[in-house]
Amino acid sequence: MIRIWVLFSSLLWATASGADPGYLPELPVFDTDTDPEQVLQDYPLGVITLQAAYSHHGEPDKIRLLANGKEGWVYTVGYAKKRKTYRTPSGEVRTIDETNWALGVRDFTLVLDERDRVVIDVIYKDDGKGIGVTAMELQYPRPKSRSGP
Repeated sequence: MIRIWVLFSSLLWATASGADPGYLPELPVFDTDTDPEQVLQDYPLGVITLQAAYSHHGEPDKIRLLANGKEGWVYTVGYAKKRKTYRTPSGEVRTIDETNWALGVRDFTLVLDERDRVVIDVIYKDDGKGIGVTAMELQYPRPKSRSGP
């Protein structure tokens, strides 16, 4: 009886491990080496849950309320954090994360839909003066008007 149970368990495990575990598409990585335009084109919008985004990207560097009223998780890449310890005038010791900003800083902001609990857009902004570009703009370009009569 034990042999049958072991055999059955082994077959069940082999079948389960052979199943397709990736029901969600693989997410791009936010990094200084990745092409931002490719990240925005490849990011699956309306499919990735907040939990999946958090599990893949980790804790956001900032959380912002965006102009459209949606919550945005900001991931900043291309900078260095340093932990410094300071003593306040009262004698209390505090450790503070300081950010060393340099050229090449990039922000990727996940736009969240709290009702459906999914990522609905990704906004990219670099350290230049541009306003940035979004995944929606690259994945669903606006139709161009036809010139003519």
